[in-house]
Amino acid sequence: MWPSAPWKARTQPAVLTEPADHALVAADADPGLCRSPGWSTWLVLTGYLLAALVVTWRLWADPASRTVAGNPDDADLFAWYMRYAASSLAHGQLPSLVASALNAPSGINLMWNSSLLLPSILLAPVTLLFGAQVSLTVLTTLGFAGSAAAMFWVLRRWQVSDSAAALAGAVYGFSPALLQSALGHYDLQLAVLPPLIVDAMLWIAIGPPSGAAASRRPLTGWRQPVRTGIALGLLVTAEIFVSEELALTTVLTGTLLVAILATGFWRQARDRLTPTVVGAATAALVTAATAGWALWVQFFGPLTQAGTPFLRDFYVNDLTGFVTPSSFLLFHTSASAATAAAYRGQAPEYLAYLGWPLIIALAAAVVTFWLRPVIRAFAATAIILAVFSLGGDPLVSGVAHVTVDLPWHWIESLPLGGSVLPDRFSILLDGLAAAALAQALDLTRRRLAEHFSQPGDRASRARMRTRTWTAA
Repeated sequence: MWPSAPWKARTQPAVLTEPADHALVAADADPGLCRSPGWSTWLVLTGYLLAALVVTWRLWADPASRTVAGNPDDADLFAWYMRYAASSLAHGQLPSLVASALNAPSGINLMWNSSLLLPSILLAPVTLLFGAQVSLTVLTTLGFAGSAAAMFWVLRRWQVSDSAAALAGAVYGFSPALLQSALGHYDLQLAVLPPLIVDAMLWIAIGPPSGAAASRRPLTGWRQPVRTGIALGLLVTAEIFVSEELALTTVLTGTLLVAILATGFWRQARDRLTPTVVGAATAALVTAATAGWALWVQFFGPLTQAGTPFLRDFYVNDLTGFVTPSSFLLFHTSASAATAAAYRGQAPEYLAYLGWPLIIALAAAVVTFWLRPVIRAFAATAIILAVFSLGGDPLVSGVAHVTVDLPWHWIESLPLGGSVLPDRFSILLDGLAAAALAQALDLTRRRLAEHFSQPGDRASRARMRTRTWTAA
């Protein structure tokens, strides 16, 4: 679903190996897939950037004085965060984690708020030169293009073809969830790091895909899990300083995906247990070393928060929202737009939409390629996240069914569980849907190539083509 602009003024071989029908990746190992970025890669990345500019063109028409419509309070707050960080750097110091310049005289603990510390610091020169609104426009544009590019890059690392990875990157980077999040929720819309975090978790748990290090010197012993663990720890730290909530849900998603994938490769997963523990421990130590002080200030410093400021089971996905497009999507009806507008969480939290075409395509892919452990893992993880996004009690057509308890009903009572808004699992759900779609496209193309290469009379080949296209 292509979004419309909603703004206006105001190494080593893989350890997990299976027969061809159970391979982790869709295509056969091909050293050419590990080549340096070529013209096709740059073309895809340029396309993402141009698409992001098209979506945000109304902001770029006057970036210094225009902001997103529909959520002015959050937009103004994020502009303050950008200016605060830039002013701190201009005075030769990093922004303080406890600031009294807002909510004076008590102040605020920035770690308990969506303060965008890392992006605010990186974009401080833009803020100082052109203003906070320009920085937010840059951030929004990079959120779309960067999220798409991250998904594309990760899938290429796992030997997905250029065309399938490019489509998956667009599905994720320009998903309805990110489009709606761009209405003032800049910390969620900048979803560049989640694909990279899950990718690092997979490399630790199962090793690189077959052929991924064909042109490089293999890493032996503990080097691969330790090095990847360091990278994972730094990525998690970076995401903590973008959006702690997204960091937590991304790690949860990666853990679920690895655990479910291991059920399809349980012998190899058992052999990888020690390297996985080493890599995970390394990541935890790096995260503690780089983000530990900030987390200590959050939980043990001044102005700490007890409980959650949000109503429990309020910001949850409406079950009908998965197939009801809002007015911010290019293809919608007046009826669907009115239904979406009535969502109680309002437009920035209307994140559920996937659409019947994508849902049907993914369901067909799961049925057709069920024997592939990677497809089963994507499907199972996506279903779990979809159920989580419904909260503790399902919301259907605006009516909460409080007599029905879903799994999140017990999870939200755990420490920090109540601070996670369930509907925001949709961002990671869209990423899983995009990755599954890319895998399914490559598997379908491979199956078509195999069938067309088989000898036989014209009638049998025609019947085979019919079956194959039906499966595709």
